[in-house]
Amino acid sequence: MEQLHFITKLLDIKDPNIKIVDIINMDIHKEIIAKLDYDVPDCPDCGSLMRKYNFQKPSKIHYLETTGMPTRILLKKRRFKCYQCSKMMVAETSLHLSFSSTHYS
Repeated sequence: MEQLHFITKLLDIKDPNIKIVDIINMDIHKEIIAKLDYDVPDCPDCGSLMRKYNFQKPSKIHYLETTGMPTRILLKKRRFKCYQCSKMMVAETSLHLSFSSTHYS
């Protein structure tokens, strides 16, 4: 696991809530599998404590080349649900903004 933490530092990912899970070397590119997870927030609509809901489909964040190969980060973001008013939220980060990359859903 220390090796995956080293990759986070190497890629200059500053958000401590992003955890690298795996790195896959494909034939023509590298894929970095990561998860974004935060503590449970209060509902912005009713103020109740939300609950963790499952992760959503990974966002594909294109990154610079790593060791001469195109690299993309597949980032699964945590969803939260309020069981009082049914509001849903998705954890967000400025990761794709800091990399000046294209963000695909």
